Amino acid sequence: MNNPCVHNSRRTCWRARAGIWSFVAIFLIAIQGLAVATGSQKHPLTAIEIAGVSLATPAEKIPDILQAQGYTQVNSSLYTKSEPAPNGRSTVYRVEIDDTATSRELGYFRSLTGGRNKSPSSRDATIPDSEIAMVRQLYDAVCNVSEDLQSERNCQPPQPASMMINHGMMLPVDANHSVLLKASDSSTSVVVRGSRVE
Repeated sequence: MNNPCVHNSRRTCWRARAGIWSFVAIFLIAIQGLAVATGSQKHPLTAIEIAGVSLATPAEKIPDILQAQGYTQVNSSLYTKSEPAPNGRSTVYRVEIDDTATSRELGYFRSLTGGRNKSPSSRDATIPDSEIAMVRQLYDAVCNVSEDLQSERNCQPPQPASMMINHGMMLPVDANHSVLLKASDSSTSVVVRGSRVE
C-alpha cells in the first residue's frame, strides 16, 4: 500500500488528506440530510393544530399559546373559556391535554349552555369559521383515502353544518394514532391521540 506522506512531498500528502476529509464531510452531510428527510415524514395527524396546539408542541409552550387565545388554565391539563351566544346562552370551549411518557392526547370541545333551549337551531347554521379549518384538516387527514378505507372509518360526507368520522366515536387510525371528530353548528368534539413511539 502506498502512503503518499512517506513517498511524496508534503503538498501531495495534504492533497490526499484533503480528499479524504472532503469525502468524509460529504458523506456525513448526506447522512444528516437523509436523517432530516426521514424525520420530516411524520404522520399528518402530528401536525394538525387544535386551538393552536399540536401533538408536537412542547409542553412548556402550551399554557402561553392557550392563554393568548383567552383560555383560563383550570389545572395542569384543562383550559376553558366562555363567550356570549344568542338567546342568553354561552358558548363554552374546553381544551384538554393528557401527556404521558408514551403518548399525548389533545381534546377540544365546544358546547352551548344556558338560555332558552327550546329555540331551534337556524337551518342555515354552519360549523363556526374559527373551527372549520381545523375540522376540515382533521377530516382530510383521516378520510382522504381509498373508498374501502373511507367506508371502514365511517367517513360521512362533509356538510357545511356537520362533519363526522366513525359516528363520532374514537377511531384508531393506525398503531400510533387515534381520532374522534364530531362537529356541528351547535357543538364540536375533537380528540387526537398520538404515541410518542413512532
